[in-house]
Amino acid sequence: MNTQSRRTLSITITLFAVGVTVLALQWTRNHLGDESTLTGWTLLVSTAGLYLLTARKKLIKHHLGPVAAWLQIHVYMGSFASIVFLLHIGWPIRGIFEILLAGCFVFVAVSGMVLGYLSRSTPKRLGAIANDHQQEQIPMLQSIVAQQAYQEAIQSTDFGEGATLAEFYQRRLLGFFQHPRGILYQAVPNGFKRRQLLRELNDLDRYLAEKGVSSRRALSDMVKTKDDLDYQSALQGRLRTFFMLHVSLTWSLILMIGVHVVLVYRFHGSIL
Repeated sequence: MNTQSRRTLSITITLFAVGVTVLALQWTRNHLGDESTLTGWTLLVSTAGLYLLTARKKLIKHHLGPVAAWLQIHVYMGSFASIVFLLHIGWPIRGIFEILLAGCFVFVAVSGMVLGYLSRSTPKRLGAIANDHQQEQIPMLQSIVAQQAYQEAIQSTDFGEGATLAEFYQRRLLGFFQHPRGILYQAVPNGFKRRQLLRELNDLDRYLAEKGVSSRRALSDMVKTKDDLDYQSALQGRLRTFFMLHVSLTWSLILMIGVHVVLVYRFHGSIL
């Protein structure tokens, strides 16, 4: 079965499960009057099912199917749980704890959606870069290229017009090579700074002789290398950040759901 067929089957099963839940909810409302118990337990079971992906990742040595398949199940089960969540909550939401619980669920759902998108798009974007590096290696490589750029700028002063490059390095490139990119770049990596610096470097050719142009080209290559490293670091860091955020919120959610269940049954007198 190809990817498109699996996706179609998963969507069909999810919609079928939602339809059955809605019909069961309608029947419960008409005959029993309290549909919150049905949606509550359905939500609890579907939310607990999301932890199967974590369990599968820990059981690497066991033949339980590819992680990619479990990830797809996780995505559609999460979609089902989100729909049941909307059916379960009352509006307006009352009580501080209930608001915190609903907010935590929303954050988990949204972070999961973002994480799903990043998990698909990040490898493709990293694959478009000629030299792909692990995140742990990037700081060392950034330091190396920064030192090379500094040496190139210093050496350019040995020829007359090289002072132009040295001054440009001090004014425009020093911060780029020596300091990490800003928070906005980390959130939305882009090539704006790279294109701007390369354009300004190219404009210097009119003031440079042959040796100066050669040095300028070397600096341009270093700008590209540094920007590629920054881009990889931002993409990988963003993916890891959302993963940690999603996992930490998920464990917070399961604890809050446990407290919620106890409080509900305590309120109804089922628990002393």
